[in-house]
Order: sequence, then structure tokens, then C-alpha cells
Amino acid sequence: MRKPFALATIGTALVVLTVGAAPLLTSAADHLDAPALKNDTDHSLDITDVYAFNAANNGKTVLVMNVNPLAGVVSGKRFSTSGVYRFNLSRGSSPDADLNDAKDRVYKVRFDRANANGRQPFKVYRNGDLIGTGKTGLTSNLGGGARIWAGVRDDPFFFDLAGYNQLRDSTYTDASGLTDMPGDDFFAGTNISTIVLEIPDSWVGAKANFWATTRRDGDRIDRMGKPALNTVFVDPFKADPTDKDRYNRTRVANDPAKWGGLFETVLEYFGNSPATADAIRGLLLPDMFKLTTADLGKANGTSFTGDKAGNILNGRTLAEDVIDFELFVVTGGLDGHAILTTDNVGANDASFMTTFPYLAPAH
Repeated sequence: MRKPFALATIGTALVVLTVGAAPLLTSAADHLDAPALKNDTDHSLDITDVYAFNAANNGKTVLVMNVNPLAGVVSGKRFSTSGVYRFNLSRGSSPDADLNDAKDRVYKVRFDRANANGRQPFKVYRNGDLIGTGKTGLTSNLGGGARIWAGVRDDPFFFDLAGYNQLRDSTYTDASGLTDMPGDDFFAGTNISTIVLEIPDSWVGAKANFWATTRRDGDRIDRMGKPALNTVFVDPFKADPTDKDRYNRTRVANDPAKWGGLFETVLEYFGNSPATADAIRGLLLPDMFKLTTADLGKANGTSFTGDKAGNILNGRTLAEDVIDFELFVVTGGLDGHAILTTDNVGANDASFMTTFPYLAPAH
């Protein structure tokens, strides 16, 4: 049975889209999405966004992991020296089956303390083998046509947080702040720390599953594949915020069994039919991108996923408007009655680069 859906529940939907550290005004996408991440003193292992797209030169795939929300303001600008940053590529029959299939690849990046020039040295490993070294702020070649860049860049995420605040202050009866044009991009002028890994398509394979994780002392701190799933679907009514930490610690392969029921419940509550909720859940879980390298879009592709063949959820480009997509889906758009479809912020404040490392320079 479809559950009642009224204008007042839009507020809950938007809280879900922006929950977390609202007092710090950093809560959107996966910026500080779980209690353990909010309590971390430097946020250097908090994954804000993950992207996967086609490189400027065809035949290569770009994998991006962003951390340090509001770098230099709420977070620091440096990477953790006690943690590890993992780009996970699974081509086995079961994703995240300990990533031990011969075709699987795990790229790990470990950082050391900054030198006298402020640059952090780092090492890059593939399946445990050292394949290259580098320093933040500089492009480093990894052999075989692969390269990596790490450092501070513009945050490519864009969203009208002020419109949400107006909705919240009206006790969720006035959505005009989100329908006014143009929208106000709160994240304009803000930075993140990013790791941009560009590798040959042959290193990925024709098809692969991709997600990012951060770890410290063997414990998973954060993980992300598709944008904002933890933020949107886990603990939407703030009954038990520690569920968000449990989600981050869940192995990708266990997502459907552990979280599928909750995802469907949330989707039905916000006006989706049971059949539609089941279909959406099947697209979203496990929480990873299914990459088809031949069809990945370019960094500035604006259609959802930027996929040039029209495939759904094939990677994620820097320019696509994930908030509009989520407003549409969460508030019943696939059943033909979306309450909100856009926040009227349609693009990043800074233009993306057409060459490596693709994200706009830091402010």
C-alpha cells in the first residue's frame, strides 16, 4: 500500500538529502554523513564524493575520490598519514568477495607527513605491489600510461543549501527557497582534497564494479559508490544515527540483504509504489558503480552519469546534477508525481578542466 505523502514530508525528504552536520553547513552528498565521520578531528578519511568517467584521451578511465569537506574551513587540507585510500575494482562474479579474484584490482594510496614545502609524499599500490610514488600538487606517472594527482581542488558538488534552510525554518511548509530561480549554490567557492587516478581501460576491463573506501588500523572508516545513498536512505528519521556507521562498515556484497528492505521502506514512504521502490532498490544496491568503460561519459557530461550510450548509473561525471535526480526519484518521479524535481542549481560554480586532473583549481 502506498503510504501518504504530503507537502510537509518534503521537508523530511530534503533533510534526508542534507542530513548530518547541518550546524556546520556541510551536509550534502556524503559530506560528513555519519557520526564517526563527524567526530573525526580532521575529516581526512571522510569521502565526500566519488566519480568515474572517460579520460580526455580515449582508452583511459578516470577514478576520483574526494575527502576533506570544506577543506581549509571545517576540515584540514592534508591527507591522513595513518589511513589508506582504496579504489576498488571488482570483476569477479560476486562483488567485494574479499577482492581476491585474479581479475580484481585494488589501488591503495598511502600518504606520509608533509615536507618542508608543504607537499605530502605518497605511495601507490596495486594489489599490494608498489607501482609508483608522488607528491601532492604534482602529476605522477605510474607506468603503462597511468597517472595520479592528489591535492586541494574546487569541490565539484553543487546544491542550494540556503533553499533547504528556508524550508526547514518554515517547519517544512515553504519550499519556495528551492523553487526560486536561480538557486544559490552553497558550495560555490569551497574546496576538497582529491585523489585523481587515471588508468588504461585495459586495467579496468570492459566491465567492472567500482567503489571507494577509506581505512585506518584495518577498520573501514567510510565507503561510497553511488552518490549519497547513506545520506538519503539510512536513518532518514534520525532514530539511530549509528546505522550510518554500520552502513559504512558493511561489505558491498551484503548491501541487498542488509539494507534493501530499508531502502524500499523509505522509497514507499516518500510516495513510490512498492513495484517502483523494488526496482529502484535493485538499481541502487549494491552501492557501487557498474562501469562499462566503452560508454563512460566525459568529465563535463551533464546527462545523468554522462553515459554516451544512455546506460543508467554507468559511472558519474563531474558535471551531472545528482541532487535534481534524487529529488525526482525520492519524491515519486518514476511513478509520475514528483513533488520536487530541481533545486535550480544546475552547474558547478567553476568550469571543469578538459585535461588531467579535470577538477577545477582550488579557490
